[in-house]
Amino acid sequence: MTSVNDTPVLPIDDTEPPLITQQEHIVFHDPTSADYTVFECQATVRDTGKTFRMHTTQVSGGRTGAVCIVRLDPTGIDEHVGARYLIARHWRISTHAWGWEFPRGMGEEHESAEETARRELKEETGIDVPVERVNVAQRIHADTGVLRDSIAVAEITVTDADIDASRPAINRTGDTDWELRNAHWVDANTLRAMIADGEITDGITLACWAIHECREGAAQHK
Repeated sequence: MTSVNDTPVLPIDDTEPPLITQQEHIVFHDPTSADYTVFECQATVRDTGKTFRMHTTQVSGGRTGAVCIVRLDPTGIDEHVGARYLIARHWRISTHAWGWEFPRGMGEEHESAEETARRELKEETGIDVPVERVNVAQRIHADTGVLRDSIAVAEITVTDADIDASRPAINRTGDTDWELRNAHWVDANTLRAMIADGEITDGITLACWAIHECREGAAQHK
């Protein structure tokens, strides 16, 4: 098996799943809080016959969410700077802490992944781009151990004109509304340094940046 750039990858030799799952049912559902659902099922180890209970969760009715890797390419006098990417501070109740993240959000009914990414970008920053400029690079799972939901990794290139046309929620100096505090456009080297220094700890943001870097590297070697 080879990847898109013909680099050999590990062979796949999947056999029967080691667990047999059955008797799945909902044990908790809160439609008012991100349509949050907890499922319980009985699992049996195929080799030993041992049984135990497992729980998995989903949000937004299992609809695909989206993470926006928003890229501002250099123009004019900024050409020596290189591309810049939008990151922002979010307060997360799960960690009771601020953290740097790419803009993201949950999917809504009857939306494609591209439409979800476009809507989230507009809602959080005011930047409005045609859905045709949203490229879903791939889909990921934040935690395959417990979370069912898939997340679309959306690459979106914006221009100075897009930013100038947006509401005053965000501009090139980083001013933003309450939903994205301390938003900034940073270059790739700054992002790498922040990751190396442990300043970015959000797993979804880290995974999406790794995907973007791999795709950029593959494109350069074609």
